Amino acid sequence: MAFKGINSFQLKWFAIVFMVVDHVNSYFGSQLGFPLWVAWLGRFVAPLFVFLLVEGFRHTRSRAKYAKRLGLAALVTASGNVVYQLLTGAYIDPLTHQPNYFLFLGPHNIFLTLFLLFCMMWVLAVMKQSSVGQRTILILTFLVLLVLTAASEGGIYLIPMMLMMFVFQEERQRNKLFIGIFVYTMILLGLAIASYVQMPVYQSLYGYLTFDNEFMMVTVIPLIGLYNGQLGGTGSKWNKYFFYVFYPVHLWIIYFIFYLIG
Repeated sequence: MAFKGINSFQLKWFAIVFMVVDHVNSYFGSQLGFPLWVAWLGRFVAPLFVFLLVEGFRHTRSRAKYAKRLGLAALVTASGNVVYQLLTGAYIDPLTHQPNYFLFLGPHNIFLTLFLLFCMMWVLAVMKQSSVGQRTILILTFLVLLVLTAASEGGIYLIPMMLMMFVFQEERQRNKLFIGIFVYTMILLGLAIASYVQMPVYQSLYGYLTFDNEFMMVTVIPLIGLYNGQLGGTGSKWNKYFFYVFYPVHLWIIYFIFYLIG
């Protein structure tokens, strides 16, 4: 039987597994004795979610409903983060002993990033069909979204990914997308090495690259290559909404355990 590739549902589950591994490693890796290279394993997750976001943007029957789901999920996740910060006092900077109010929305909220990226794509799509007068407002809106996204979790690294995936979204353009991702991630690798040379705070380059590791987003390329363009799953509400529930709940469980053992 010929291999028919991996559908969107299967890719999402694959990403969820490695997302959990990445978050567990971030909070408990040293206690569990995980090797440093485990930090590389989950770097494909965020760009893969962005790729699936672009696919969803292309095929959704209602961009407004899609954006509403992402926005609501971002709000729920942020609300849980705020409660966690207030209960644990984790928003107090350990160095200055002053409140860091930026932490209230974090430390993790990929839904906020995805929501902002979705809005950026929406603005770009509308801009193609807008008049000259409308484009001024749309460009300003895009710039505001750009700044907000850059300040969100992983946004500064994911904006170039989204733009490449949005421009080269057709399957026949996949090779251009792969080249773009490879060049971009190799630039990130070069910047990481340059940073290590200038500030050799780690004993080895290997150790530093497991910390400054965004260049490993390159590992999303084979997964995109395996994507067969199919939605997959059963089409049930469980399939559709599971991740919206699982993401904040698994984070809150990790926060709670981390607080108990801390």
